[in-house]
Amino acid sequence: MEYNILWTSGWDSTYRVLDLVLNKKRKIQPYYVMDTDRVSTDFEIEAMEKIKQMIEVKDPEAKDRIKPTININIKDIPPNEEITRNYRILADMSHLGGQYDWLARFADSEDIKGLELSVHIDDTVYGFVKDDIVKKDDGIDVFYTLKDNPSIESLKIFSRYNFPLLQLTKLEMEQNSMKFGFADIMEETWFCHSPINNKPCGFCNPCIYTREEGMGRRVPKPTLKNKAIQFASKVRRKVLR
Repeated sequence: MEYNILWTSGWDSTYRVLDLVLNKKRKIQPYYVMDTDRVSTDFEIEAMEKIKQMIEVKDPEAKDRIKPTININIKDIPPNEEITRNYRILADMSHLGGQYDWLARFADSEDIKGLELSVHIDDTVYGFVKDDIVKKDDGIDVFYTLKDNPSIESLKIFSRYNFPLLQLTKLEMEQNSMKFGFADIMEETWFCHSPINNKPCGFCNPCIYTREEGMGRRVPKPTLKNKAIQFASKVRRKVLR
């Protein structure tokens, strides 16, 4: 059995990759959506390559369980008015990142079912789907999927996903990674959207969420200097577009 997984080099999706290929000895097909307008893209790609190298050192056979990543340019994802409309309905109800619009459009355009989305218990998506999920077991894993008829029609933008981490926190993933022997690899994950001097900025949403979810040791202390650098960088990118 092969698992289709959205891998970004972040903590959650990397935990899932490591659990599958090192712990459960399963094959995976990674997908990565490239956003060339985001500063962190190169950092994410570099982190994924380093993580794959570390996986091979830990288990030389594991490299054959990771298929070459399928890269998708975000600009090549076709529009879908129905999905975008449903996304906006949900986003008006509570904060929901824009990635859940284009990820749903991507999965739909490629007709991918069972695409693994590494949402965990503290994610905003959890709040949307927690009352509309079904627990499933494929004999290897327990995971969750959206009900066929969710309480809110617009939740169907999540209908193509499997949620294998839905009942885990980041700290529980950290504990499990220590138990399974890949905690060192988890330290190479990347999360910041606006790195400064090759380090997390401390201000962007992923940095804030990482701190709030108990992983503050990985986030540098915010400084006014870094805030000014981050702001100037955003202005520069807008001018260059």
